[in-house]
Amino acid sequence: MNGLIQYIQRRLSLRLGLVIVFVVTVAFAVLFGYLFYRSKIYVQRAAIDRATQLLDNTAERINGIMDETETVTNYMAVTTTRHLRPDSLLVYTRRTVMENSFLTGFAISMEPNYFPEKGRHFSAYSLRYRPDEADSTAIDSITTVREEPSEYFDAVWYQTPRALGKACWVDAFDDYNEGTLSSPDPLISYCCPMRDADGRYIGSITASLTLKWLSEVCTGLKPYPNSSAIMLDRNGTYIVHPDTAKQFRESIFSDAAPEARQQIEAMGKSMISGNSGMIETIVDDNDAFIFYRPLQRNGWSIAIVCPASDVYARYAHMIIIVWIIIGVGVILLMLFCYQIVRRAVQPLSQLDHAVRRIADGHFDEPLTESSRRDSVGRLTNSFVSMQQSLAESVADIQRVNDELQQQNDELAAAYQLKLDTNRKKTLFSRNIYHEIRTPLNIINGFTQVLSGMFHEIPGDELTDITTRMRLSAEAISQLTRMLAAYVSTRTQPTARTSSSHRKNKK
Repeated sequence: MNGLIQYIQRRLSLRLGLVIVFVVTVAFAVLFGYLFYRSKIYVQRAAIDRATQLLDNTAERINGIMDETETVTNYMAVTTTRHLRPDSLLVYTRRTVMENSFLTGFAISMEPNYFPEKGRHFSAYSLRYRPDEADSTAIDSITTVREEPSEYFDAVWYQTPRALGKACWVDAFDDYNEGTLSSPDPLISYCCPMRDADGRYIGSITASLTLKWLSEVCTGLKPYPNSSAIMLDRNGTYIVHPDTAKQFRESIFSDAAPEARQQIEAMGKSMISGNSGMIETIVDDNDAFIFYRPLQRNGWSIAIVCPASDVYARYAHMIIIVWIIIGVGVILLMLFCYQIVRRAVQPLSQLDHAVRRIADGHFDEPLTESSRRDSVGRLTNSFVSMQQSLAESVADIQRVNDELQQQNDELAAAYQLKLDTNRKKTLFSRNIYHEIRTPLNIINGFTQVLSGMFHEIPGDELTDITTRMRLSAEAISQLTRMLAAYVSTRTQPTARTSSSHRKNKK
């Protein structure tokens, strides 16, 4: 790791490239972060619009069927009062079911003892049997009967319009009774009171739709693969639910998860109050959006549950793709920036190498002039000029050093010669001193003898003394001439050397 850090620190181009990539990455991160944020909001709004539109369309479809059911039932409530005969009522119910494919059952139930000859109870009832959907060749069959004597007067579909005195929808109910003509599926019914010419209540007409049909319509609410639909009655009880075991048995208030109970309960109250809206909550331990709206006909509410993972699926996929593109782009950008910066700072690297060579003493290191017109090119050319001037200065200094060395060598030789001369002078002086002292001693000795004993010295000895004194004087004269000649020969070279030295200094 330390080696990598040191390598990066030594490479200017790599460091500049990393800095550029870092700055660009931060800028792109901020930009894409904002774009992702806006995209998420857009996706959420699109999901709301999509689910709301589908919810509205489904509600309109259900309302449309209910409108037709109400229209048919209200029409029959008026028509049947004109022909109140038992056989005619059986025909009316059968014809109504045949002509309106959306109806499952149709019943005309009269007040007690309305037809005395038929007994206390009379209810004409026609039921559509829908075959297995897997069999495409099968057709619906309709069975019409007069219901067997039973106290239908207490049934919700009979008591509700009678008590209210007006037509109404009743909550879903299970009317199945084994051994009788009844639907195995729970029904939802529109009940309309019948009145005679005097306005007296004489019975009710009930048009029924199966809850299975309503569930199929709600199941078709699939804005996303894992979305589901629910429907609540006026009390918040599930009429439609993906888990059929909860239908008619549980309500939205008892089914909420603990972590989302407050939100779900608030939504349930809003739904049974007839409001529309959307909440983001937790369903089955997963984040989800719930869109809901009322069915104005009967006070029920329908809702779509959309998992957040489905809502943001394309968004998440887009993020993955974008991050892959960003990663590849950053790598390519890094390589591109590195090459650009490397090319830009290559002259600086060459200058660095040249400076190191010059620092090691290679002042004649050749440099190539740059053709670039930017600051790096100008710096390179300025350094080339400086290096050439430095090389010339170094050459001049070397030449002067060579001359100084030559002069130093000459001075050293002259100094050595002078030392040799002085030594020889000293030796010569000593020799001359000894050579001169001997005849001088002879002369001095004989001089003393002659000055004190001149008259006592015999003639032949005097002659010998004078001869010796003469020979000693001649010897001294000879030594003096030799000394003068020696001094003359040693003085001339010294003068020539001094003259040459002064010339070189000039």
